[in-house]
Amino acid sequence: MEATVVATAMPTIVGQLGGLNVYGWAFSIYVLASSAGIPVTGKLSDIFGRRIVYAWSMALFLIASLLCAVAPTMLWLIVFRALQGLGAAGLLPLAIIMIGDMFTFEERARVQGFFSGVWGVSSIAGPLFGGFLVDGIGWPSVFYINVPFGLLSAWLVWHYWVDQHELAKGEPYIDYPGALAVTASAVVLLLALVDVVSWHGALLLILAGGLAFIAYRIERASSDPIIPLGLFHWKLFSVAILHSIVIGWLLSGVTAYVPLFVQEVQKGSATEAGAALTPMLFSWVTSSVVCARLMLRIGYRLPAIGGMVAVIAGSALLVLMQVDSPRSLLLASMVIMGCGFGFTVPALLIAVQTTVERQNMGAATSMIQFSRSMGGSIGVGVMGAFLNWEAGRAGFAVALQRTFWVAAAVTVLGLFITLSAPALTPEEMSKRR
Repeated sequence: MEATVVATAMPTIVGQLGGLNVYGWAFSIYVLASSAGIPVTGKLSDIFGRRIVYAWSMALFLIASLLCAVAPTMLWLIVFRALQGLGAAGLLPLAIIMIGDMFTFEERARVQGFFSGVWGVSSIAGPLFGGFLVDGIGWPSVFYINVPFGLLSAWLVWHYWVDQHELAKGEPYIDYPGALAVTASAVVLLLALVDVVSWHGALLLILAGGLAFIAYRIERASSDPIIPLGLFHWKLFSVAILHSIVIGWLLSGVTAYVPLFVQEVQKGSATEAGAALTPMLFSWVTSSVVCARLMLRIGYRLPAIGGMVAVIAGSALLVLMQVDSPRSLLLASMVIMGCGFGFTVPALLIAVQTTVERQNMGAATSMIQFSRSMGGSIGVGVMGAFLNWEAGRAGFAVALQRTFWVAAAVTVLGLFITLSAPALTPEEMSKRR
């Protein structure tokens, strides 16, 4: 809920604190910090345990939230949002890792609906709740509201969580050079993707490639790397990483450009633009429940492939959108696409969590989350560059419509990636864990 609540409050915050010229950094710095920190916190949880890493992450997140609420200027708010993002890097990924630890393959099918429902309701309620807080109490309340929920969550985890894997004994080895190199390469890559078509964006992209090569060499030589490179020799994991990049690209592209199409091309209201994504969220939640139960019968591969086929069908309908197209066409596109996401996203994640060794659960799950974040940044950057290029040739409305062709092409690539996933029966998945 944090991202959508803050997005609702930001216009009011800018009106009071000023700093319109750095408005975008209040969002970008949070994404940069939270994305770059995901691989590190996932690996640290494998070394020290989920409980201690979750507690420290929550403490940092809540302290940063309080600092955001009292920020005197927009620049200070950006600094505190960076700290908040570093804390968030150990919250959502660790929650997903802990779900994998807590539940067996069979049990996860029963609880999947609950967790999907929480995510869906929070995504929809966030903007409404944020508007209520800003109008009724004031913008600092969107940061203060994190405190009671965060303290309750931290208390429950600290008192009741028992780590399921063997923790490091004696003086644990931490790959500090690897952590620094991985984080630096991720941050520079994300900065490059903000404006990938400019000359400084290209230079940052080259620098990110160099840092990634250095990180690879460090991790290859490390006895216990932040990113266990051996995981990439495992075909299912490699497919899941590529699949997550594609999903992140599609999800960010749809989230960014479908509301823009409704508001700027079809001249709908801001409310209609925001509501355009709601059918996708509802169908995602519902289909993820069905997917988890279906996996118990037929395994993960067919639901993952079928989900990508549905995403392609939804993208095809999106490509057909015109200025005067009925809203029902968009509704059908979002429902079908949401169903596809609900099948293909949890299928591969659950498959990896069910079959990976427990001591690598944190690293594997966090890398999947990290890949999705990176895919989202790549997608928004590439589709934004394509939109700007086409707008100069064909006008904004036509350019935005053609931008959906980029998303459709990526869905086809995602299908070929998913088709290469190895087949595992439900019995084989249970035995591997």
